[in-house]
Amino acid sequence: MITENYIKMCEQAEELQAWYKSDVKNVREGDRYICQCDTCKKSMFVHIVKDSDIDYINERDMTDVDPTYAAMVSLSGVGEFGAFWDDGGFIWLPAQERLQEMILPIFFKMFSTTHALRNDSSFIYRMIIEKFQRWINRSSPSFDEYMAMFNNLNELWLAFVMKEKYHKIWTGEKWVKADD
Repeated sequence: MITENYIKMCEQAEELQAWYKSDVKNVREGDRYICQCDTCKKSMFVHIVKDSDIDYINERDMTDVDPTYAAMVSLSGVGEFGAFWDDGGFIWLPAQERLQEMILPIFFKMFSTTHALRNDSSFIYRMIIEKFQRWINRSSPSFDEYMAMFNNLNELWLAFVMKEKYHKIWTGEKWVKADD
C-alpha cells in the first residue's frame, strides 16, 4: 500500500532517488511514481506497464492518498518523461521487489569469499530474509518506538534498505546517519 508516509520516506531518500533517476535504464515495468511537478500542475500517480500506447485512466490508484488522477505509461514511452525528472517532481515509489534487489550486491559481496556460495542466489535471498527478520524482531523500548513509525511492509523494507545500503534511519521527517 502506498501511504503518505511512504511517499514522504521515498521523497526524502535522496540516494535512492538519485540512483534511480541517474539512468532511464533503471526504469522497469511495474515501477510507480507520484508526480507533483510544475509541468503536471497536479498530483498524478504513474505506473509503468508493458509496451502499449499511453493510456490515461480516471480511476483512483489503490492507496490512501488522493491523487488527482492516475496514468499508465508504456515502458517504451518512458524516455518522454525525462523532462519531468529534470523538473524534480517525480518521486519513485519502489516496490518491495525493487528494494530487495537493491541490497543483493551487498549480500553477494558479503559471501563472495565463500566459493561454494558465490553463485547460490537462493542462499543470498535466505540471508537477506533472515537479516530482515532479525532486524524487525529486535526488542528494546527505543527500537519498538522506531518500528511503530512504519505502517506496512513497503515502509519497513525501505527502512531496512536505507539502513543496510546507506546506514541511515528514519526520524519520521528525514533520513539521518545511524549511530550503529
